[in-house]
Amino acid sequence: MPERAATVKRIFNLYASGGHTFKTLRDLLYEEGHTFRQSQKRFHRSALACILNNRFYIGELHRHGQVYAGRYERLIDQDIFDQCQNILHGRNRRTGNPEFPLAGGLITCAFCEQSMTGERIRRKRKSGGVREHIYYRCANNAPGTNHPTVRWKAHELEQAIVEDLARLSLPTPEMVAWFRLALEDSPADLLSHQRRRAATLAKRKSELVAMQDRLLNAYLAGTVDDDAFKAKTAELMADTARVTEQIDAQGDVDPARGKAVLAVFDWSQKAAKIWRGSNTAVRRQILDSICLNRQVSDVTLVTTKRKPFDFFAERLDLKKSRGDRTP
Repeated sequence: MPERAATVKRIFNLYASGGHTFKTLRDLLYEEGHTFRQSQKRFHRSALACILNNRFYIGELHRHGQVYAGRYERLIDQDIFDQCQNILHGRNRRTGNPEFPLAGGLITCAFCEQSMTGERIRRKRKSGGVREHIYYRCANNAPGTNHPTVRWKAHELEQAIVEDLARLSLPTPEMVAWFRLALEDSPADLLSHQRRRAATLAKRKSELVAMQDRLLNAYLAGTVDDDAFKAKTAELMADTARVTEQIDAQGDVDPARGKAVLAVFDWSQKAAKIWRGSNTAVRRQILDSICLNRQVSDVTLVTTKRKPFDFFAERLDLKKSRGDRTP
């Protein structure tokens, strides 16, 4: 079995993406020029399974029931190997059809909320040969009369997603630096505000206790009748209870929260770049992390952002129009 290093690495990286079955993996390897052997160019299922389960590539040698650490450079990282094992054993299912990565419920139609499905269209060239195009269309096969044709070319839909993610980024490096500095200072500002509020609440509680003492003294001196004493006592006790509840609800400022906010902001500023360089599984995670839902009309991609990404998105119009209508 010609388990050449480049071919083995490619097999693991493709399968770890979660976007391939053995069949699509075999076909793609063949198209890229990775061959099984001279007499049989395409890899077969058992050969792929054997490679993906072979722990030799992560530095393990198995002999007579014992496991030894190999004294050689590992060909495959442990994380990649584990991802493949999770997929092989059903702990991490493939998502959607690998041929149409933006289908499978990831995006829905804005008019009927049906999922967008993928289709491959082959057209003959006048000069000979065949040209292939991938489209995404509304899966509703019985749309109403007011339902327009919702059909996007794959590259146009992907570009709309990239541009939508790019809208999370602040327009200039100066604004990014300014906003990041404000986020870095926010835990200290929040702590200062919390301390001032705690002092204000404590002072108010002391005032209410003092007012109750004065009221009681006035009642004992006979300057306040029973009805007035009872009514005012109930009012002061209710106010004291509310202030006590506010004091108890103050909580503490967690310094780790500031670091988490900074990490989310930094990630949002390069979300579009991360998307371009990621596999199908990671791309789906990106969209699920940022968006509550994603819909397309005949000309526009519309996304509803989760917090805090909606804050960045609100500064610009999120709707990306193609400027045309697909018949």
